[in-house]
Formats: sequence, structure tokens, C-alpha cells
Amino acid sequence: MLMEFASGNFAYKIERSDLDDDIEALTALVNMTFEEIRTSFLHQGYANLNETYKHLVQMFFVLDTEDTIIAFNTRIKQMLFFDDNELQEKDFSTFLTQDSKLAWNGLKSKLMRTNLDAHEEFIVLSFKTKQQLILTSNCLVSKFVDRANQSERIVITSIEIIKNSTEREIELRKIVNTGKNKTAKTPQDSNKSKQLNLSFTDIRKIRKVHDHIINNLDKPLAPLIELAHTFGTNEYKLKYGFKQLYGQTVFRFLINERLRKASVLIQHTDTSIKEVAHVTGFISAPHFSKAFKEKYGFTPRDLRKQSNQNPEI
Repeated sequence: MLMEFASGNFAYKIERSDLDDDIEALTALVNMTFEEIRTSFLHQGYANLNETYKHLVQMFFVLDTEDTIIAFNTRIKQMLFFDDNELQEKDFSTFLTQDSKLAWNGLKSKLMRTNLDAHEEFIVLSFKTKQQLILTSNCLVSKFVDRANQSERIVITSIEIIKNSTEREIELRKIVNTGKNKTAKTPQDSNKSKQLNLSFTDIRKIRKVHDHIINNLDKPLAPLIELAHTFGTNEYKLKYGFKQLYGQTVFRFLINERLRKASVLIQHTDTSIKEVAHVTGFISAPHFSKAFKEKYGFTPRDLRKQSNQNPEI
């Protein structure tokens, strides 16, 4: 588990036992910790969702009606660590945990009773790796008729989401190799052009800055260097790390959040336009109106009139 953790793979778990001892308590804690980290990466801003992501087929099995594996993709060997001869023509359920065997047998019986030529259902299955780790996957199970062999087949497909940075790296190499950027760069410029690697500690600090901005939209934004020092980081990490995490600069994020709050106040309260500008941190009503129109394509007064005409908005 630690080796998988070190490689950035949080997909596995340790199989639980019925024992009531310290080892089992530690197992439960490790599994829970890995699951929380994985969830945090996907849902709490640790992963840069502004990058390009793609779906990758994690595992792909083809079975006959007797539950025998007759085909599979090569990635299965990387995920479960079994060789070809350990997978080919073996009983599919032998690679499942006990609970998943029961769930699988129930679904397979249902599939076999279905008279349709093609039928699909989703199921969560937990696989046992060669190292006795547990890999839990959301699987799409499909039944179809192989017309060539005049027999029914079952396909099990597991999908995962990965960051697709390959295209971006290729484009960067093209720019470098073709010499499109002719301007001489200093060592400092070269360092800044590299993607910033953020530690968990860096991410937590930047997220605190994010929350601080959200909670203080009516107040002037402190200089970045001062803001960074307040939250225990430096200006470079705050400036470039914030854009990595949230896809925009600190200042642009502040303006967009102020305008978002302003639009809510205009639509759902009777607060004057001038007061809305004040409580959302703009220096004047004209400045606010200009920024609002640039963002939404219409003025705050236009939105207020539309909201009054349509109270259900």
C-alpha cells in the first residue's frame, strides 16, 4: 500500500478481516485515509480541474456464459499484476472479493434470464490483486450476442479519469524546438516557465487565501506579497499556485466573485445599485457598472429591471 501511495495511486485498499485486533484497526484506518485523499484530489481543489482530463479504460474483460475469461486488455496485468496465463480461461469470479462474488453472481443470473440480445447494467466490483490488495471499480456489464460464433458474451468495462497532459507537453516541445520564442530568457524566466509543483502544505495555504477572499469581498485586497506572508507562503507560490488550482489569477478571481455576489444581490434584494457596489468592494458605482457590463453584457440596472419584471428569477 505504501509503494502504491508513493507512486500516487490511491485506487487500492487492503482486504479487511473478521479479526478484532490492532492490525485490523490499522487496516481500516489506512483504507479510510487513502479514500479521503483520493476524494480530496478529485473534489476539493487539490487537482487542477482546469487541465484537460480524459476517460481511460482501466480494465476490460470478455466472458463466456460459463464465467470464463476469454479476452482482456493488457492494462489488467498492470492493475491486478497477474500474467496472461494466470488470467486466460480462468473463472472471472476467482479474482473478486467474497462480497463482490455474491453481487456478481446475482447480476450474472439476471443477465442470463434477460431475453434481450443486448443488455447493460452498472455494478461496483472489488478485485483482488496478486499482492492481495483490493481494487474497487465502477463497472459497466454488457451482454451481447456474438453472431460469428452464435453465442452470448459478457463484457465488463471499468473506466477511470486521468489528466491528459500529453498534448500540452507536445505543444510545449514544439514551441521550444521550432524556436517560436526568440526572446532570450534569464534563468529566472526559465524557472518561472516551469510548472510549479505544490506540496499538500502549499495547497492548504493557497486554499486558505481562497477562503479569505470569499469571506472578505467588501474589503480591499492586500498586496500579494503581504497576503502570501499572512498565510505562511511566498508571493511566487501564491501567484502561480493559485492559478494552477483555480484557473485564474488572484485578482481576476476576486473580481469575478464580487460580480457574482453583486448579481445575486441585484436579483434577490432591494439594495440600491450604489450600495451593492459598496458591499461588494468596488470603489464607485460607475466602476462597478463598467466591470459588470464587461462580465455579463448588460448593466446592473438592466438586470434589476429584468428581475422586477420577472419576480420568480
